[in-house]
Amino acid sequence: MTTHATIQDIENCMNNGWSDGLPVIPPYGSLVDEMLDAMGWNAHDVIGEIESQSIVITAEKAAATAVMAGCKTDYGALLRALTDGLVDPLLNLSGAEVTTGGASILVTVSGPVVEQLGFEHETNALGANCRANATVGRYAQMMRYFCGRGGGVLQSHGTIGHPGRISFCIAEHPETQWGSYHTQFGLPQDSSAVTLMSTEGPNSVNNHYGTTGAQILDTIGDCMVHYGQTAWYYRSGGFVVVIAPDHMALVARDFTREQAVAYLYENARRQTDDLAEVGRITKEPRDFAGVEPGSMRSPLRTPEQLTFIECGATGGRFSAVIPRWVGSTNAVCKQLVER
Repeated sequence: MTTHATIQDIENCMNNGWSDGLPVIPPYGSLVDEMLDAMGWNAHDVIGEIESQSIVITAEKAAATAVMAGCKTDYGALLRALTDGLVDPLLNLSGAEVTTGGASILVTVSGPVVEQLGFEHETNALGANCRANATVGRYAQMMRYFCGRGGGVLQSHGTIGHPGRISFCIAEHPETQWGSYHTQFGLPQDSSAVTLMSTEGPNSVNNHYGTTGAQILDTIGDCMVHYGQTAWYYRSGGFVVVIAPDHMALVARDFTREQAVAYLYENARRQTDDLAEVGRITKEPRDFAGVEPGSMRSPLRTPEQLTFIECGATGGRFSAVIPRWVGSTNAVCKQLVER
């Protein structure tokens, strides 16, 4: 195969809409077959459906998407678990594509697989420029994009969107102070897992001068409850708190993970009347919204909508808050199974 033919094949993929806007690896049959074998499927296996839109997703389509995204066949078991999560109806893949909120699929990788496959979990953890983070995250976005409608691509309706719609994959430190991320969803500590949810973009949290865990959590909580955050009325979705080592050293000294969740749930609140005054709560709220005039209001219905992930580098007292899409309170966590 000549270089010219390869470049033309890439251009053909782009021209046919088989792209997320960036160049892709052409899904040659031999490459797709290798990826199918790595993922443990046959080409015509039906791996998922979106019944509301009469969409049937085949393994061949998923494997071709993994090839185009640049994934290695070494990622096969991870991609299998990731795909199982993507087609889980609880995730609402097509809903994340059409919302005006511009949600992205956040992929969180945790456990021994992080080191085994070379994921970046320290410097630049939320925007890692290594192959594993970039291509695995890209695969999830391309599946969202390609499988949003039967037979092709569904046009996004995000009013603003965010850059994570190209790739948004975070890997947790293999060694954590509070236990692996997936233990918050009931999986064993020593397992490897991939967790999926629809989210907005990350908000940086800066506190370089606090000396207690409570000061760090209060700063994180303040980021959660600014006027413009999305969940004030419906209180669906939730938050992922990305806590880096310098902040974690202070918080873990004073709080367990469960205590930190409870602290933020109780203290990260805003006066309901103030929210109504600026138009963040409708003047005639429905009963299900649970609006109580004069009360302090949490953007969460339950503490379970808040999770912590430990990643990032030392040397700066930064963390981040990632708001979850209000169109779904569901996160899907899948354990990796070697085949």
